[in-house]
Amino acid sequence: MMHKYIGSDVTSLVTLPVIIFEPMTMLQKMAELMEYCELLDKADECEDPYMRMVYASTWAVSVYFAYQRTWKPFNPILGETYEMVNHQGITFLAEQVSHHPPMGAAHCENEHFTYDITSKVKTKFLGNSLEIYPVGRTRVTLKKSGVVLDLVPPLTKVNNLIFGRTWVDSPGEMVMTNLTTGDKAVLYFQPCGWFGYDIWPSIYSCIC
Repeated sequence: MMHKYIGSDVTSLVTLPVIIFEPMTMLQKMAELMEYCELLDKADECEDPYMRMVYASTWAVSVYFAYQRTWKPFNPILGETYEMVNHQGITFLAEQVSHHPPMGAAHCENEHFTYDITSKVKTKFLGNSLEIYPVGRTRVTLKKSGVVLDLVPPLTKVNNLIFGRTWVDSPGEMVMTNLTTGDKAVLYFQPCGWFGYDIWPSIYSCIC
């Protein structure tokens, strides 16, 4: 029965067994990027524009600390919200703004930065794997310098959905762009091989 979905976007088409879910919603999952928000604090305090990009890019990569969690969060209901205040002065608010297709929006800030995200994905079912393409928007504004950063993450691929041990990979490029200056940090995520993962970083300047 599943063969008819191969190559399709299955974001809202397939009913999945509850055993593959973890006990949280996608709105809570969106807040996990704030686990190492002190890196954005350091980026805001940094005077060197290139080190600022290094700190911001390191923060963007930090969310992959949870790559071994292969369970899927539940889709929130339309209008559902999630709020979080932590010991680092972070205030985070997210809301499910669309049900078909699923889409969430969130705003977060502290004294150093504001963070805004529209979380939307397209999927491609490949039989025993699923490719997840981020098509939303992520922006960070550093308050001290006024710098605005745009983040485009790589795709996520969930392998062995039906047969074998499920594992997650994120091959491709992560691009962090300074919309104020045009500077860009590009991190290439090497596809997982026999010996694990590798990330190749590069930082580019728009100034010739």
